Amino acid sequence: MKALVIGATGIIGNHVVRALLAEGIEVRAFSRGVKQALNLEGVDVERFKGDLNDAASLKEGAKGCQWIFHTAGYYPTHSFGFADHVRKGTSEIKRVLESVEHPSLERFVFTSSLTTIGRPQYFGELADENCRYDLPKSPHPYFAVKIVMEEEVRRAARRGYPAVIVNPTGCFGPYELKPIHLCLVPQLIRGKIPAFVEGKLNAVDVADVGRGHVLAAKKGRVGERYILGGHDIFISDLLRTICRLGDCTPPRIKVPLKLAMAGAWISEFLSHYVFNSGSLLSVLGLKFVEHGQHFTLEKARKELGYTVSPLEPCITRAIDWYRRIGYC
Repeated sequence: MKALVIGATGIIGNHVVRALLAEGIEVRAFSRGVKQALNLEGVDVERFKGDLNDAASLKEGAKGCQWIFHTAGYYPTHSFGFADHVRKGTSEIKRVLESVEHPSLERFVFTSSLTTIGRPQYFGELADENCRYDLPKSPHPYFAVKIVMEEEVRRAARRGYPAVIVNPTGCFGPYELKPIHLCLVPQLIRGKIPAFVEGKLNAVDVADVGRGHVLAAKKGRVGERYILGGHDIFISDLLRTICRLGDCTPPRIKVPLKLAMAGAWISEFLSHYVFNSGSLLSVLGLKFVEHGQHFTLEKARKELGYTVSPLEPCITRAIDWYRRIGYC
């Protein structure tokens, strides 16, 4: 048995790689990096350099792999050019699905998002996989892209494509390589976040998410989606936990969502159109807060055997990792 992991250097893909290896499954790690990624050092995988925009490299990477995990779906990095983002996301997932299909493909596991899960029908209920996307106007290109990509995968599954969808919630743990300003834990420890916006959140040990992907390949029903989550909490509780474990002071200023959103739009506009740099405030991050909710994990538990680990140990491992790579 061999598995291809597309996006093996991302935090989720990296933990899928490690979960597969723990099961004794050979792994081909597909990424576009020229140099060996820090989070794959010492990991016994076959490294494959490819690009999601290159159908030939996708086809070559999929050869001989019975399982394929697509953990690197298109991710809008800013809020502008809505239609262009949707076009890129749609063409990318179609290209991937077409390119990696071959006669011995047994499972294609697609990493979607918690944003495709809609609100429950009744107040007080927890959201589950049956809650369909219910936002008539998408609040951000990310939301639109993820629902379009997920629908393409479901459409392929209805035609017989062996695809299963997983929807991770907020992931925490080691092996993250995103730019430091996009990483919550080191930014908190370095005192770069003086204020916060309150909201609902489901936080999960990303190692659980990695194992959940493997369980979805083993036991998931074709065309179904499974929420891979952890603990229903509030943002203020999460921040206090991270800061306690990181020995730093949590932010005490609670900012109204509308005020924070106005600042984020200004910051993102200037960063994108004037300075050509990353924004210090994220519109998408605040949209996650605005539309945040709590989830039930019963479907993944019953059908996949999915289990949830305590949150604090994975945050401790994340802090150790960020210190190792010099982020904090």
